[in-house]
Amino acid sequence: MANNGLLAGIDKKSANEFRKDLLGMLRVGKELEKYYAESNQDFDAYLKKFSSLVDSFNRKYKGLKLKLEKKTESLELNILIDEKSVKDSFANSGSKIIGLQSIGANGFGAATVSDPEGLSAELEKTRGRIYISYFNPNTGTSNVFLQLDKKSKKVQLVYDADIENEPSAEFQIAAYYALSHGYNKKIKISEEAATLGFSSWPDHNVKSDYYRKFDTYLTE
Repeated sequence: MANNGLLAGIDKKSANEFRKDLLGMLRVGKELEKYYAESNQDFDAYLKKFSSLVDSFNRKYKGLKLKLEKKTESLELNILIDEKSVKDSFANSGSKIIGLQSIGANGFGAATVSDPEGLSAELEKTRGRIYISYFNPNTGTSNVFLQLDKKSKKVQLVYDADIENEPSAEFQIAAYYALSHGYNKKIKISEEAATLGFSSWPDHNVKSDYYRKFDTYLTE
């Protein structure tokens, strides 16, 4: 996937390394969120270690930033991309992904690519958020939601489980900003994430199914 469209200038090996790092961070973040909800006594110790790993991730990938937010009832790991507006994000990345179908200023599907004038008009309506839809013949329809994070003055990529799949638009956008200006290969993330202890799975079948769904992308 790293040789098509948005990721045309990024080699496969780099994309695979980033994906492994990102999935490791998201996996630990999800487990830590459960820990927080369960009020585990050693939560603070794990949070300190993970916060340090987030800092390392951000030093490794300059164009993309992970932001850990601790709220009263939840712990969130957000993804911020190095753009000042959602319009710039769409122009520099979202519009270049193969399979673009439609955009919206207030919801998905407001203007389609079959109507260029309508698409341009809808883009002008965007302020702090944009809704983008894509179609991939292999994976079907996927959506991307970008919104301006006023505190950091960067654009947030609001992700879901779809980001785990390499062909997805969410992953492509994240990889583009993380890798397009190079990265620090000396910093090891996935290995460190594995040492935090969140490696347990409900059962063998769940673990097998998780890895199996990525095999076709990693071996292409």
